[in-house]
Amino acid sequence: MCHGQAVEAFPEPTTPTPFDQGVSGYRFGDSSGKSVAILPDIYGCNEFYQGLSAHLAQKGKQVYLVDTFAGLGDLSEQTREAAFARRNRVADKTFLDSFEDFCADVAIDGVIGFCLGGLYVFELARRGVRADLLGLYGFPQGLPNQDALPVPFEYLSDVEQPFSMLLGADDESVGKDNIGRLAEMTPNVPAMNLTIYEGVGHNFLPLLDSDQAELKAVAEDALRHIENVAG
Repeated sequence: MCHGQAVEAFPEPTTPTPFDQGVSGYRFGDSSGKSVAILPDIYGCNEFYQGLSAHLAQKGKQVYLVDTFAGLGDLSEQTREAAFARRNRVADKTFLDSFEDFCADVAIDGVIGFCLGGLYVFELARRGVRADLLGLYGFPQGLPNQDALPVPFEYLSDVEQPFSMLLGADDESVGKDNIGRLAEMTPNVPAMNLTIYEGVGHNFLPLLDSDQAELKAVAEDALRHIENVAG
């Protein structure tokens, strides 16, 4: 589930600059570019996200790779079980309250969220955060948590802040039924730009390294969406 390894399509990241401004993580690029925040999946700020951040920095953006799990320690092992055990210690609403303040303080122009971060994008749109919002593999049915967020299915028709969501039609983690329900809701959710890619499931961006043209094309289209965040 989600991203664990670097992909060859992204550059080798240089040493990033740590930041701690209500939320913490790593900054890539310089202050002359538009500011973009990345909310990673349950595996955190690993080589995949550092490579993506370096790629966007090369495109002229200042990138804040946010450590959702700051203070919770490194993963004891790179397994789904260990990642979820750490994820379950995050207080979602409390974290997003701090992240929303961070976006205002730093003047974030765009937010890109993956998996858990994709769920956060739904919530940021509900809150009306004024930024370009893009989610990949977000959970419209919500996720259980000690400090749970509202369930997107229950509020999407009332959202006014525009946002985009990219999903794979065969995503077993989000659930095909949930993806189908989200697609059916789309005409009544004018704020949402939904793209569902056929032939792929969860975690399709690493298909940038695929030798299958159709799969690579999906990842390349998703990357174009990412590169377009904040112009």
